[in-house]
Amino acid sequence: MTVLFENERRAKRARLGMLGAAVWSIGWFYWAYTMSLGGSRPGAVGIVLVIGILPLVALYFYSLSYVVRIEREGETARISTLSLYGTRATTIPVSALSVSVEYSDAKRAAANGIVIRAEGRRLPFIVDLQAEHVEADAIVALARRSAEGDS
Repeated sequence: MTVLFENERRAKRARLGMLGAAVWSIGWFYWAYTMSLGGSRPGAVGIVLVIGILPLVALYFYSLSYVVRIEREGETARISTLSLYGTRATTIPVSALSVSVEYSDAKRAAANGIVIRAEGRRLPFIVDLQAEHVEADAIVALARRSAEGDS
């Protein structure tokens, strides 16, 4: 198995951000609770609850997309995404992947990042190229091989 991408350090930072958002949301939920006990209007309480829920929902979908590790073994790629305690691994055939790179030069693409799409998956994978181990050329080659396989 060849490791093409690994981003554990930034994943730890993202997990801390998720924890911070959870604490922030708990504060909003507490405020909604005290508002409801104080006889505030239900609409105002609902707005405060929505404000508390939004970061949790956004971070849930972000964590489904944020890539922590990409491994390649033969004609399959194992993409691990962020989770609060660990990672979620998804095994996908290389032929089902398409990689969006704005530039043909991988070093220029590193400034913008890479988006990987998989057939049958609504959310793309987000590859943050400011990681501790990146083989951008291999990830771009992964895209070329999958595109050549489709033609």
